[in-house]
Amino acid sequence: MRRMTFLVGVACAAFLFLSLRPADTVFACVACGDDDGAVLSFSKIAGGSYGGVKERSFLVLSNEEEWKALWSRINGNVQPLPPLPEVDFATHAVVAVFQGRQNSGGYSIGVEAVIEMPDRVTVAVREREPGPSSIVTSALSSPWEAVVLPLPAKPVLFTSVN
Repeated sequence: MRRMTFLVGVACAAFLFLSLRPADTVFACVACGDDDGAVLSFSKIAGGSYGGVKERSFLVLSNEEEWKALWSRINGNVQPLPPLPEVDFATHAVVAVFQGRQNSGGYSIGVEAVIEMPDRVTVAVREREPGPSSIVTSALSSPWEAVVLPLPAKPVLFTSVN
């Protein structure tokens, strides 16, 4: 009975923690193993399940021209083209992560954490896929997410977290 009470308490605490955080601003955690680095804040600026990038890729964009070209590629099947999210590239960069083409819905990808280490900036990426008994759409999907973060002065390393 104590174990059940403990588990319910932990579940409630986790729910409270997750529900109190702003949805568009996320802070790094120890998930990627770089827990001794400095946590960098970042904000999601765009994302979806049906992007125009069909290959799995992880990108760092440091100027407006790259961002505009990628935005057009992501939204290639959308007319009119949605407004480009504004980014001050003098002080920030865009990190975009793409899961690639999937044969159904139920997939997702997102940046979980950004941690600055002495020699690099680590971006932790979480990819999810539907379970064997999940009910999903039968449409092709291409999950993606773009976040803005302080302009890194060090190499950026992407790592997967589960």
